[in-house]
Amino acid sequence: MREGLYLRTVPPREALEIILSRVKPWSYGKTEVIPVREALGRVTAEAVRAKVSVPHYNSAAMDGIAVKAERTFGASEANPVRLRLGQEALWVDTGQPMPEGTDAVIMAEEVHQPEGGIVEIMRAAHPWQHVRAIGEDVIAGDVLLPSNHRIRPQDLAILLASGVEQVRVKRRPRVTFIPTGDE
Repeated sequence: MREGLYLRTVPPREALEIILSRVKPWSYGKTEVIPVREALGRVTAEAVRAKVSVPHYNSAAMDGIAVKAERTFGASEANPVRLRLGQEALWVDTGQPMPEGTDAVIMAEEVHQPEGGIVEIMRAAHPWQHVRAIGEDVIAGDVLLPSNHRIRPQDLAILLASGVEQVRVKRRPRVTFIPTGDE
């Protein structure tokens, strides 16, 4: 066998140093702005902040009736409070914006309708009962993702919910493999 036919084995750390010393400085560390929908698996180039709060409105956390809590104070099974539907009480579904002038939701299971247009409340509601407040999950300006973060599916969801449509990411490196040898 001919001496010098095989190259010497290079330890991984030394190989990485050799590669990095030959990377063109103008290509290393470049960034680009891409739509969030195309960002899965990419790496953030800077911290990403929320543009809007989540939720961005006060919303019902339960199905039921939206009321002004103080109108229910003193309600009990012995002395129910009667409210007019459409005026003092409005039906809402989970996630729906709270109607103006209301600050609590009474669960549908706790509402009695003895006659058309009237509901009876057997227990007082407290302000913000079963209501998700503006910014409960995220406040506009909060850091959603740090720099150098690989974007995962769940990250896409919070980015889009927070009003982020584009994100600055690191450019993917261009890599060329040159196979050598005849084996």
